[in-house]
Amino acid sequence: MPIRRVNHVVLSVSDIEASSRFYTEVLGLRVAAALPETQTWPAMVFLRSPHDTTNHHDIGLIENATSAAEDLSAMLRPGLFHVALEVGTLDELEAVRDQLEAVNAHQVSLDQGMHLSVYGRDPDGISVEIIWRVPEWAEEDEMYRVPLDFAVARKRWGGQLATGAAAGDPA
Repeated sequence: MPIRRVNHVVLSVSDIEASSRFYTEVLGLRVAAALPETQTWPAMVFLRSPHDTTNHHDIGLIENATSAAEDLSAMLRPGLFHVALEVGTLDELEAVRDQLEAVNAHQVSLDQGMHLSVYGRDPDGISVEIIWRVPEWAEEDEMYRVPLDFAVARKRWGGQLATGAAAGDPA
């Protein structure tokens, strides 16, 4: 029974409206469906990529957390460390970084060898990594983590080179 891919992630949030706005307005996902709160189940919102997909939703939000994380100590507890989402081009990755900065949610931008990453935090403090897959990476390549210089990356690959799912590569 081999797993083929991750289908979706459901995040426990404290304010479903604030979280929905973050994932739609800042990260560009779209609402696929919503379930109102009932006597037996909290409110849920289901989000998906705005691009062609056969997946009903990629991220679910469930309003069952009691409060947002007050500090980064939550990162030290067992559980979800971050959610990674993929963009198709370097220009898109830089645009996401700018969007995160505009709402004070940007953490760091990194070159990690196999992909370039922008990290941010959602309204509940959940870490979200947005990646652009590097075109020449091979499985045997050494991993590293250094600050991302968008100008250097753009000089090397340009801003519009589509990789990963945007280029039809399998997940």
